[in-house]
Amino acid sequence: MLAFQLSLQLIILIFVGFLVWRLGMVDEKFDKSLTSLLINIALPCMIIKSFSAPFSTDELINCAILVAISIVYLALCFGLGQLIYRLFRKNYTGRMLRFGAMFTNFSFVGIPVVEALYGQTGLLYFVVFVVPIRMVYYSSAKSLLSPVGSEHEKRSLTEHIRGWLSPPVVTVFIGLALYVTGFEFPTPIDKTIAGIGAITSPLGMILCGISIGKNNIKSLLKPKYLLMPLLRNMLLPALTLMIMTLVPVDPLVAKIVVIYSALPVASLLSAFTLQYSPEPQAVLEGSGSVFFSILACSVTIPLWAQLAEYFL
Repeated sequence: MLAFQLSLQLIILIFVGFLVWRLGMVDEKFDKSLTSLLINIALPCMIIKSFSAPFSTDELINCAILVAISIVYLALCFGLGQLIYRLFRKNYTGRMLRFGAMFTNFSFVGIPVVEALYGQTGLLYFVVFVVPIRMVYYSSAKSLLSPVGSEHEKRSLTEHIRGWLSPPVVTVFIGLALYVTGFEFPTPIDKTIAGIGAITSPLGMILCGISIGKNNIKSLLKPKYLLMPLLRNMLLPALTLMIMTLVPVDPLVAKIVVIYSALPVASLLSAFTLQYSPEPQAVLEGSGSVFFSILACSVTIPLWAQLAEYFL
């Protein structure tokens, strides 16, 4: 029942975002400004609150295990993505599927889903799990999505570090320090952080709806664009669930990994494709892939959540 209710909430919030754009309530720059606000302010506040729980050695050990699993999982997904990339002869479809195999919408879809399903402990585990993924995500999009032979600007070490240490990543380390030391903010500050963090989930889903609303829906309805949800929403969760049944870890740890794998493709795929891939059809396919993957998640996330409860 919880998974079904969550599915309805996802659909409603996405539809609200879709209407907001189609009715002209916001302008072209709104989604970029909102993304910046959520990533740099609201999401770090939510992450800080996810660590406001009594210290537990077992939970800290599970966090360390999740970081290790995250690194291995990302490497395996990259390997699978490389295979798919070569099967598609290194064209733009292969590049997008490789990117999609590695990265999900872990911020705006993942956080509300995990919080609703597994509460504060689940959210704590999830934000720790995605730290290595988030660090690679912000620094690898250009190389993963650019055509073979493209010139890449050399980045200084400082630029690389700035890319790795985004506000959400830095906040995880701050949160861990607060968690281990047991430090608590004064009540007014604590409530302010909680209030700002609370806007992340609903506004993140509305943002997904706005990104869908910007597209001509008819132009996105092509069978080819179903490849991404088949990979991202179905194949990878199935493989992940099978693997996690064999790994001797806390059931909640295993469920967090499965839910990550069941999330839709990262919504910035279409923006990254526009920036790095020059083929005219690439941007349209990127938008279509995101569109179908987000729509599919309202059905597939509850499905994989139920299967994870049963098998893990």
